[in-house]
Amino acid sequence: MQKSRNPVLRFPRLIIVLCLAIFAVSAAGVFRYTLSYDTRVFFDPEGADLAKLRAFDAKYGQNNDVLMVLWADGRKITEPEVLAALGDLVSRAWRLPHSTRVDALTNFPHVSADDDSFTVADLVPDPANVTAEEARVIERTALGDSLIRNRLLSADARAAGILVNFNLPAEASVEVQEIVAASRALVAEFEARHPGIEVKLTGNVMLMATFSEAALNDIKVLIPISLIITSLVMFVFVRAVLPSIAILSLLGLSSAAAMGLAGWYGYEINTATVACPIIIMTVNMAAAVRIVTTAMGALGRGVSRHEAIAEAVSMNLWPVTLTNATTMIGFLAMNLADAPPLRQQGNVVVVGICLAYVFTFTWLPALLSLMPLRPAVQRSERVMVLLGHFVNRYYRQLFFLCSVIVVSCAIWLGNIRLDDDFARYFDWRFDYRQDSDFAEEHLTGLNIIEFDVGSGEDGGVFEPGYQERLAAFEAWLREQEGVVSVIAIPEVTRRVHDAMNAGRATEALPGDRETVAQYFLLYELSLPYGVSLNDQINVSRSSSRVTVILRKMSSSQIRDLDERATAWLADNVPPAMQAQATGINVLFANLSGVNIRSMMLATLVSVLLIAVVVGIALRSAVFGALSILLNMLPSLVGFGLWGLLYQDIGLAASVVTAMTIGLVVDDTIYFLLMYQQARKGGLDPEGAINHVFEVVGVAMLVITVSLTVGFGTLAFSGFEVNRSLGAMTALVILSNLFIDWLMLPPVMRIMENARARRSGTTVA
Repeated sequence: MQKSRNPVLRFPRLIIVLCLAIFAVSAAGVFRYTLSYDTRVFFDPEGADLAKLRAFDAKYGQNNDVLMVLWADGRKITEPEVLAALGDLVSRAWRLPHSTRVDALTNFPHVSADDDSFTVADLVPDPANVTAEEARVIERTALGDSLIRNRLLSADARAAGILVNFNLPAEASVEVQEIVAASRALVAEFEARHPGIEVKLTGNVMLMATFSEAALNDIKVLIPISLIITSLVMFVFVRAVLPSIAILSLLGLSSAAAMGLAGWYGYEINTATVACPIIIMTVNMAAAVRIVTTAMGALGRGVSRHEAIAEAVSMNLWPVTLTNATTMIGFLAMNLADAPPLRQQGNVVVVGICLAYVFTFTWLPALLSLMPLRPAVQRSERVMVLLGHFVNRYYRQLFFLCSVIVVSCAIWLGNIRLDDDFARYFDWRFDYRQDSDFAEEHLTGLNIIEFDVGSGEDGGVFEPGYQERLAAFEAWLREQEGVVSVIAIPEVTRRVHDAMNAGRATEALPGDRETVAQYFLLYELSLPYGVSLNDQINVSRSSSRVTVILRKMSSSQIRDLDERATAWLADNVPPAMQAQATGINVLFANLSGVNIRSMMLATLVSVLLIAVVVGIALRSAVFGALSILLNMLPSLVGFGLWGLLYQDIGLAASVVTAMTIGLVVDDTIYFLLMYQQARKGGLDPEGAINHVFEVVGVAMLVITVSLTVGFGTLAFSGFEVNRSLGAMTALVILSNLFIDWLMLPPVMRIMENARARRSGTTVA
């Protein structure tokens, strides 16, 4: 391709202006971005699980809360001075914006009765004036109450919880910011007023804020790290400052324009989409480096600058087109994921690949044509030639060794557990993680699962049979490992019944419906301000809520408890009372499995489409079929090594295989293209393999290093999903270089030998 025929090289300044115009219009969309505070963004809006949770919220109210954990440096909360401070914090918590209810030790509704009266009053009516004797009675009462112990007061009485609930709209970004800012300001003021007492903040609202903080943190930390590492990688391979700057500008334009277009489309910034600029820069770096190094190599042969650039463009146009197409297939397959942020991530990266493809053959050559380029001496090609000779000489031994490693990794796949911990998606750099760990260690659990247990008729929750069966379910739940508290309406019935029959022997629960209904009416009429049973029983009194608080439970343990609880209900209660668990923790516990199942089809589609693309491009069904095998082996090896080293996989694993198939095939395409050309040029299999290592060995190394280092950058993320995604992807890509360098050439030699034996010829 000569300058006279290439408009990019004939009018470089015009091309640069046009590219900048495209960039400016596209990138302007970043100003339309909003930051997502919604923990439910990871779930399909039309999915059955989310619909079930929404129906639960509509029936019993939202579970949007902030849990304040009060800690007095190891002193007992029931000491009069600490109780006074707790009462002060509770009264101030009522003034937080959008708050609807505050539950704490001091205002816990305590049931009492005598011959003349029945009352439900605050357990600590006047926290500022508690005597030492009263404090001992309060502690004894609280620790004997299953609804207080390990929920509002720790078992050792040294930590207390204040649970503040909020009413939030569907889109609550502004409200969450207001609540979090007010809560932190309240804690700072409180700790200043009460030296020696500290307050930790956790809960669902704080979690919402942490999702957005994690996204912003990744923007501030990962993108600069990625730019620095990308610059170093490029300089190692390009060994020239100005061409490296040209490549950096190409990657920056592509990623910023892609993010801008996503903003125009209405995407939000969340913990998944925030990784898109890094992925875009990573997957497009190798093609740009290849064009620059090819041009500089041509200069070393004495070719003019414009001719060298034109040669680099023409040589790499077809391979880059093929590799971009297969990479796009992998990321487009993410649209079959169940989690919307993963779909968005795939789509934004695809847009970035398209833009980078355009800029690679317009912006980059135009910019290079205006730069003083120096010839490059490719010393690394000598190493590649030696590697080619080594592979050819020991191809049988290498094939055996690689096969053993692949089989071993297949065995290590059995070590993998589908497990993660939603409560620990964030690392220790976030206050939420530190405070949540403190809360679980000293007070209560943070994983909550809910059951909506129906009765089959209006007013049915007052039926003695319903109450007895629900009480049995409650008792069974309390016996399960990891359960620290269970909240269900039979406990209310028992309390009122015991109070009304104080001093008289009686059954645990009343035996007639009218009595139970009267108990609940009396109880509700006696509740203090801000407290009701509307969050426990629905309006028609046909169903009630069972809340189970779990401590230090992973996703697999939550799924197991859900299955066992569902089975218990199926075996012990009538159909109307049977239920399955719901709640945000249940949805996250199932998220990895749901996405892995949905991505199995995506992976299959990706493999077949890529095989078709490779087969058509190389006009060889054998090469297309070979690509299926070779594209699956890196994932097998990578996940096998993960099973050996780490065992647990979560949400990130659901998309790694489908995504990396489009990436790892890049090396395979370069290898097979050059091998096919060498064979058509008259070289025997051994000579063709040597030629491939000499011509594209460095290119394959560039692709692998750029992808590994780029995705490895995600390991610096504070969000577990991004961290695991980066680590697993980097491991798969490294495994791919091992397959393509040490297993693919022996496979080609063995195939050629078999073909020669069938035809009766001899292969060298």
